[in-house]
Amino acid sequence: MPRFFFGRFFYSRDQLSPLRTRPSRFISFLLASALLLAALLPLPYVIFEPGDPENVLGSMITVPEEFASKDKGNSKAGGKLFLTTVYVTTPKSKVFGFEILKAWLDGDETVLPRDSVYPENQPASEIKKQESQEMTSSQENAIFNALSYLGYEVPSRAKIVDVLKQSDAHDLVKEDDLIIEIDGREVDRVEQIVDVVRQKNPGDSVSLLIERAGKRISIPKVTLMENSLGAAIGIFLTTTFDFPIDVKIRIKDTGGPSAGLIFTLGVIEKMTEEDLVRGRKIAGTGTINANGEVGAIGGIESKMIGARRDGATIFLAPLDNCGEIRHIPKGLQVIPVKSLKEAISALRSKDPASLEGCQTSG
Repeated sequence: MPRFFFGRFFYSRDQLSPLRTRPSRFISFLLASALLLAALLPLPYVIFEPGDPENVLGSMITVPEEFASKDKGNSKAGGKLFLTTVYVTTPKSKVFGFEILKAWLDGDETVLPRDSVYPENQPASEIKKQESQEMTSSQENAIFNALSYLGYEVPSRAKIVDVLKQSDAHDLVKEDDLIIEIDGREVDRVEQIVDVVRQKNPGDSVSLLIERAGKRISIPKVTLMENSLGAAIGIFLTTTFDFPIDVKIRIKDTGGPSAGLIFTLGVIEKMTEEDLVRGRKIAGTGTINANGEVGAIGGIESKMIGARRDGATIFLAPLDNCGEIRHIPKGLQVIPVKSLKEAISALRSKDPASLEGCQTSG
């Protein structure tokens, strides 16, 4: 008689027959109903899917003719520098269980908890406004970094764009105020202000010197609040620039700061005789601040998939994103960078394949 081994004991088939009894039709109905309900329930997740890459070396970036690269020959022909994007469900979108299951099975889509992408309880209108501000700031930082790299002097100022109601500074500063000094230190960029604040603790204070409508106003004490990164003034800032050259970047229906690095490289390629792209299809992503530092972004795997679909063979990725990459599309070399300087060095390399790339974590 056939026998089955469970743990340390043998049992005959007859002894096991009660375990093989089929569930009743009622139980089966309940299980099926529960599965169906789970599939039809909206869940607190968002779905990323690859967007369509756009070549920034086309008409997206324009520079005055007298400052544009004079190389009209073939040395820059055929090369493309892709800005990569993702489609992501909006904060108000209902994402159902069956959609999440489809995304997981599809493999080209990424599913993340909603609160890891969109701040909890923040109105969709505020999120859209913030993303628009981030895109504007991204473009301005890109132009600033490109022109600075090319040797131009670009004056800058740190401007307040919003103030939190719970901030101690709420009744002291206003939108469009310029911060001239913090704790007696002259500043002209957001990063300089952040550096001062990050050295303090919530409850500490800072002094500010601001400029409003051409008049300077001293604020002796602003008590710092706490946010997810530590101490904060509770204001939103942007760095404004006085550009000596009228560079324009035009892009529709895209928000956020993640195109900063590629915008910067695109402006440089448009204005220099040096051919960084060299006929290749190159893609990438990453924020860039006024110090030329490249920062992490969301949805990187979806961006890599979209880039490879359009033929990219090199992908410049923020170093801080490397650890979350589980899969790299075949034929795509992912090169980690943490600054504009490193990105340019990677593009200049005569043997890109020898450069250390991101490794998958999965």
